[in-house]
Amino acid sequence: MTDTDQITTDVKQELNQMVKEANETLPAHEKMRLETAYFDTNVNIELTTEVAYHSQYQKDMQLTIDETELPHHASEQYHFAEAVDMLNTYAQKMDTLFHQQYSFIHKV
Repeated sequence: MTDTDQITTDVKQELNQMVKEANETLPAHEKMRLETAYFDTNVNIELTTEVAYHSQYQKDMQLTIDETELPHHASEQYHFAEAVDMLNTYAQKMDTLFHQQYSFIHKV
């Protein structure tokens, strides 16, 4: 759970932590980097974008504007860096979608 403008940073930090922890048990010549690490198991990424509306005169509302599921088989070698790039693209797409279709306040 995070804002669209923060999701890439949060996920990148989490993946970097996973790489760091894995590297603690690996010999020097097998150390990984975020750019080269990949998922070696089946991965199912589920993304949901929700908007919360708060108003002085209305009851708070939560609106789902997108639900996306991205399965990746272990044999695909889905790289951590690809996941970060995909999240960045997704976040930008959702931000645009929100401002075009769901916001009564538009960016100028």
